Amino acid sequence: MGVSKYGGVSAVLLFAICACQSRASPTGPRKALGRRQASRFNPDPASGFDDPTVDIADPSFGTAIAAGYQGPMASYENHALVGPVDLLRSGQLNLGPSPNYTLPVYQSTALSNETYWWIVTDSSDEGNAQQLGINFSPKLRFAAQGRTLNGLTAAEEVRIVDNTVGGRRGMVDFSPVRNIVPGQSSPFPPAHVQPGSVGDEFYTPLIQLTNGGGEIWNAPIIAGDVTEDYLNQFCDGIPSDMLEDFRSKVHDQVLAICPREQTVTLATIHGFSFGKSVLYLIADGSDPLPATLDGGTYSPRLGALPTGGDDALFSGVERFFVCTNGYTDADLAPGAPNNETHHPWRQGLDSSILGEGNALNILGAIPTVAYDYSPLWNFELYTWTNYSIENGIRTRLTAEFEVLGMAAAGYVTDPNGDTLSDAKIINNCPVVYRYL
Repeated sequence: MGVSKYGGVSAVLLFAICACQSRASPTGPRKALGRRQASRFNPDPASGFDDPTVDIADPSFGTAIAAGYQGPMASYENHALVGPVDLLRSGQLNLGPSPNYTLPVYQSTALSNETYWWIVTDSSDEGNAQQLGINFSPKLRFAAQGRTLNGLTAAEEVRIVDNTVGGRRGMVDFSPVRNIVPGQSSPFPPAHVQPGSVGDEFYTPLIQLTNGGGEIWNAPIIAGDVTEDYLNQFCDGIPSDMLEDFRSKVHDQVLAICPREQTVTLATIHGFSFGKSVLYLIADGSDPLPATLDGGTYSPRLGALPTGGDDALFSGVERFFVCTNGYTDADLAPGAPNNETHHPWRQGLDSSILGEGNALNILGAIPTVAYDYSPLWNFELYTWTNYSIENGIRTRLTAEFEVLGMAAAGYVTDPNGDTLSDAKIINNCPVVYRYL
């Protein structure tokens, strides 16, 4: 499936499916068991805390104590135990209705003599990852595999020159206007997708340092050939009258950028990993649909990476499970608690294409949960069967083995009705935070 540098999509998606709909409401207040009033979780829906499995309630809810009497989460003592953990530690996580992450931004000059701005989120070098507070990904060592039709691997070889990256050839065009049009019979597959940023044939977020041990770093480009003075106008956000011009030069997930302070702030995305609610970034995708849907850069070169290997020897990817036809908000019957309009089990591409929020994808391993984390997520699309939908079996899934179990039992299939399989799509999604 190809996208021209400035416009149209030549074919809109490889898969056919059935559709459905979803999202929901928090639990109402309860009475205290003792003399004092119990903690309440009854937020204003506009607060963003309207999803009871993504936005985690205060653990003192339903008890006779105030939040301040609750002991600290076990994760503060041991990151393998339950509780919140900052995974990407190079910057500042800003929680709230729309969580975002502020991290360092770097400037370099490309082979073409263009200025570009980039970030670093992951490394295959454990020591440097710890030093810089970025994610350590052993699997990244194996990312310089595969070949595009032009003979390019998924990682670009570069050199360190004067403490920055030199020799980068691949660049990104940020001028396209991001757009997605839902399909007619169901939102997915969409009738049209156009990513808001498109990498050229040489662009990949992965760089291999030929004079730095050969290690591979995840270094997505987030702004094009613009000056520091231009970007410094957006240290405190993006004024509405400058939004269109800004988006033509900068990644769609950037909320603020400030070269004079050497920082950039990016939106984060909710998802799940082994039942734990997590936040991650979207940087790039090898297919136009996920790049458009989540606001990443379409990077065809990432498609050179071998897929389907998961945890096999020398695999550079980790699996990523994406529902196509979960509940949408239209499935929520009238009369929900707290006047909610969001279905509590909302999930999937149908819902996301309709603009209801993140698709709530399911990540495999993340740091502190397993050793096989990679920011290079290999899509496996799953679709609830008509039987599952008609008999009330469809629900929100939050863990890899839940999906695999449902697939083995026959309740979910791939979008064509066949056995769950590799969709041959790669998303570059560095993980940021674990809620539990």
